[in-house]
Amino acid sequence: SSSGWKKRQMKKRALKTLHLIQRWAKNGNVNVVQYLYILEAELAVLQGKNEKAKKSFNAGIAASRRSGFLQDRALAHELASAYFRSQGDEYWGNYHIECSRACYQEWGCSEKVERLK
Repeated sequence: SSSGWKKRQMKKRALKTLHLIQRWAKNGNVNVVQYLYILEAELAVLQGKNEKAKKSFNAGIAASRRSGFLQDRALAHELASAYFRSQGDEYWGNYHIECSRACYQEWGCSEKVERLK
């Protein structure tokens, strides 16, 4: 099916990017750690690994907070919200979208805040 093909292509691209970011992190680039966790979370979602997805989203959010990358923290919360809502968990979906909106607002991206309403 075309959706199966699309999912395999997304997974293939995610793995290729994941390996690239892993090399950067291994070589000491601390500015990519949050991307590594966020991508691991998205890949875990594709693979149906729910616990791994939750842990990786939380790690991505924490890494973004520690490194001061507000826009990455906003994105991690936004993606976590979509994940939790897809799992039928409105509580955590709403929590993460509100956190995402707050981060985007603090970052000065009011248009994105409006789109996330």
